Amino acid sequence: MGKKKEYNKRQGLKAFRKRQWVRSISYLEKALTEKSDSQVLLFLGYASLFGDDLDGARRYFRGGLEVSENDIDLLKGLAYVYLKDERVEDAINLWGEVLEKRRADRQAQRALQRLRDAESFKKFAENARARDFFSPKLPLFVKLRPYLLGLCITAAIAVIVVVFYTTPLSKKVLSRFYPRIVELEEVGFPEGPVTEAEEGALYSFTEEEISRAFVQVKKHIYKGRPNSAIVLLNRIMNSNASPLVKERFEILYEFIDPPDPLAIDYNPHFHEIIKEPEVFTGVWVSWKGRIANLKKSGDSAHFDLLVNYEGQDTIEGIAHIDIDGIYHIENRQSVEVFGYYTGYDADTGKLLINGMLLRDLGL
Repeated sequence: MGKKKEYNKRQGLKAFRKRQWVRSISYLEKALTEKSDSQVLLFLGYASLFGDDLDGARRYFRGGLEVSENDIDLLKGLAYVYLKDERVEDAINLWGEVLEKRRADRQAQRALQRLRDAESFKKFAENARARDFFSPKLPLFVKLRPYLLGLCITAAIAVIVVVFYTTPLSKKVLSRFYPRIVELEEVGFPEGPVTEAEEGALYSFTEEEISRAFVQVKKHIYKGRPNSAIVLLNRIMNSNASPLVKERFEILYEFIDPPDPLAIDYNPHFHEIIKEPEVFTGVWVSWKGRIANLKKSGDSAHFDLLVNYEGQDTIEGIAHIDIDGIYHIENRQSVEVFGYYTGYDADTGKLLINGMLLRDLGL
């Protein structure tokens, strides 16, 4: 029974905090049937006032004073009800009681001063607002409860995260469910010379830049950004990095998975690959265009894709597509090809694409 009473009281005060006056009264009345509680009666009075039930407020404030006759908040609440009843003398007497018990109570002092300054007691009572005469403050634990709950949940999560990542538990869990992540984490940057003079290197980096690139490639892999990882890896493999460093970078290629055709992290343009063909080797593309020079042989097809074909004289470039599978396609058909770049034919100016998927655009 005690637990139930506390439940009703907590729910009633919670509803009061949310300004749900009817709901608050319902719960608090249930709590009151189990035990007389001056605090419950006080907030029943407040909720009744804010719900425009002056008779209910009068009844609850009086009932509260029967339980706790020296409660200042109950006295101020009933004084306000008397004021709205135009029982000015009764209101003044109650404010006087408040000042006898607490001489420095500013609300009672202000109420009496405003009453003395008023030209018309009736008009003063009509315009009186409840919050000017008392403070319907919730108990501290009720006000802090939502924040304390949030803080407790946040703290619990933080503890779990700290325990998980600072104990062998994290490695055991990752090893079981995500073994590739553990393997990737174990690939470390090598000790020894980071750079080395090399003739024919396309790019030149400082030791710090190469070290940062190693970390960045791992991040791209963790976050599912295969193309970004491949481009950065290719730059290092064509740079002045030492053979030992390149050997360690090369291992990272093994952890790169193909992207979702509908969500490539970076879809390079034709002209970008032409500009730096070595950097984009292995990068995945999803290009639209029209078919030309189509040839079929068994379970494969070979054709030129006029990339971003928009008219007789407007194309971005030509990519030669080799794709396995049986497709019902023909020349001049508009398609979208998903595949990866394998090389550049300098004689024809075509990019070579190993196709994986083909979609008819129906145009």
